[in-house]
Amino acid sequence: MSNVLIVESENDNSQVKIACYFTNVDGKGELETVLKAIKSKASIYADCLTSWKECIETAGKKLTDKDFDKFWISIYQRFDCCSKREKYQANRKCSNEASMKKAIYNFDSPILDKFKQFLGLF
Repeated sequence: MSNVLIVESENDNSQVKIACYFTNVDGKGELETVLKAIKSKASIYADCLTSWKECIETAGKKLTDKDFDKFWISIYQRFDCCSKREKYQANRKCSNEASMKKAIYNFDSPILDKFKQFLGLF
């Protein structure tokens, strides 16, 4: 698995293994990129951010892919996946934590297969 770093150390009679999984999509991005790739609902509002990003860049400003993906996830959760009633309590009802309890991500996506393999090591 290319997303995994395993460090082993042996001293005297003890052995230590530390494993780390780097979350990304095809070697690019981070957690936000994965969440964006496994969305399960329509993302009409969030997808319009691409035009906004192009406008920002035309004005000579920089926006990193990571910052864009974070903003995309925020808009997806709040405007594409929260009801009008939930938006009145957006901090509680449209947050990352609340979103994980909704079916707005496809956790059966093949993008997560390597991560599931990694978890299976334990």
